[in-house]
Amino acid sequence: MKRALAWAVGLLAAVALALAGYLTYAAAQKRAQQRQVAETVRDTTEKLRQALAQKSAPELVDAIDANLKAARAPRDPSLADAAERYIIGAREIARRRVDAERFARQAAASRQALAGHMARAAHRNDGWMRDAIALKKRVETDYFDLGVTLKAMDDLLFKLTDSKNRLEPRVGGDSLLEAAVVASARKQAQDEAQRATAELNQLRRIGP
Repeated sequence: MKRALAWAVGLLAAVALALAGYLTYAAAQKRAQQRQVAETVRDTTEKLRQALAQKSAPELVDAIDANLKAARAPRDPSLADAAERYIIGAREIARRRVDAERFARQAAASRQALAGHMARAAHRNDGWMRDAIALKKRVETDYFDLGVTLKAMDDLLFKLTDSKNRLEPRVGGDSLLEAAVVASARKQAQDEAQRATAELNQLRRIGP
């Protein structure tokens, strides 16, 4: 009887020790995951700041996407979900910045090509007319793509505030994009969109 009791007590002690060890390991793992997520959020914010402050590059989009894959915290799913939303928003904003710069270059090239073609209007013929119509269509397409991209970027920046508000209690405001930077980026996108619209309206008045 005593032997059985001693065996039971020993078993319970072993289970308790194993449980304590597991809980200690789980807590340490959770803290490590939280630190990893917080670091990926800080790095994402820095890369997004770079994308908005200078000529953007596709490499920044790829780097932010890599952070999305790294922001995993199975021990803290609510943190992982909030970080995922923020990083996705940052990635899409950076992507639209890259796209907007590309479409702006294309629109400028199309605009110059149309202006050059119209400067030769004295030599009008059927071929000249076909080329003029094709060039105007290209201008319309490039400016449309530019306008859509700038509008999407403005919307994404607006929605980023919600992601920030969800994440700030977990990682701190210093790890997230400043409200002033968001506001400045939105104004820049809106100004560029208005300028693009004005340029397109002016080009539409040029008739073949």
